[in-house]
Amino acid sequence: MKITAHIPGKDVIDNPERIHRTLNRSFGIELQLTADVLENVPLKFFSRLAEMVENKPVTFHAPFIDLNPGAIDRYVREATVKRFKELQPVAKILNPEVIVFHSGFHPRKTLPVYDKWIKNCVETFKQVCDMFPDSRIAIENVFDEVPDYLNEILEKVNTSNIGVCIDVGHLNLFSKLPLKNWLNYFNNKIFEFHIHDNDGIDDLHIAAGSGTIDFNDFFSFLKTRTSNFPILTLEAKTEEDQLKSFQFLTNNLRGDDNENTNIS
Repeated sequence: MKITAHIPGKDVIDNPERIHRTLNRSFGIELQLTADVLENVPLKFFSRLAEMVENKPVTFHAPFIDLNPGAIDRYVREATVKRFKELQPVAKILNPEVIVFHSGFHPRKTLPVYDKWIKNCVETFKQVCDMFPDSRIAIENVFDEVPDYLNEILEKVNTSNIGVCIDVGHLNLFSKLPLKNWLNYFNNKIFEFHIHDNDGIDDLHIAAGSGTIDFNDFFSFLKTRTSNFPILTLEAKTEEDQLKSFQFLTNNLRGDDNENTNIS
């Protein structure tokens, strides 16, 4: 299994040593490429980073603040696509295995205009899949209460490089269904997991195992996989909590029936 640690955009800019420490721990990295990063970090920074990464996995988290892939307003949608395109030069340098996107879905805002929104969202992600043919495109659940809306995007885009990123913390906050249902529903279309925990009330992004999430079905799911392993991204906010999450994963995955103990 491949493990990456999430690097917040502010740390890409102000604390690049966090990237170095993460790579020295033998994790891969998930870079949060915010608008600030794309506008202020020179490409030579990513070229130097590519030399450091070597054979460790790299994933991106695409920008999402103020963006909406299915926006009814054409100007907002065009701005969203334009911002996504700005990932291309960085992707050519670092060759991310997965790029995680938000769909922009929110039940209160989206459902009243759903037919228009889903049509626009599908068109946007068709463009995204064309933009990044060498990466897998994973759409992350955020406010999704059920998997149906994400699945409709996948079915209508209908390309081999689109799937989902299951964020277990968001499911604990917003989903009406248990984690097991989501795992069974998407199965081989799960390209990545975001691993963190919370209290069921706020999106705390604390260490896995330190909140209210029951990870048993998650571990059972991983232990039955014989191929197509999703990337596991440690998405706790702090480095300390990412290390605690890694230890939690290690303790629960070591010595499974497949003798798959290499999760670094």
